Amino acid sequence: MIRQREVRSHLGLFLLLGLLLTLSPPRAPAAGSPTPPEGLATPGQLTPMPAFELPDPDGNPVRSEELRGKVVMIRFWASW
Repeated sequence: MIRQREVRSHLGLFLLLGLLLTLSPPRAPAAGSPTPPEGLATPGQLTPMPAFELPDPDGNPVRSEELRGKVVMIRFWASW
């Protein structure tokens, strides 16, 4: 059973933590903007999808040209 005294002391700590986080100044952004690794696009910069052809689970070919204008979700996985 939790005692009222313990609840009050924990409540005070949470209120103090919330107050400190609220009043702390926002962190300044990094001095220089890091450049992304080669081949990755920065947000706002569009890069066309490379052309490819892969089989679907039924063995039928899927070409990147057929996917133009559609939403595509790619799931990468590996087993070690």
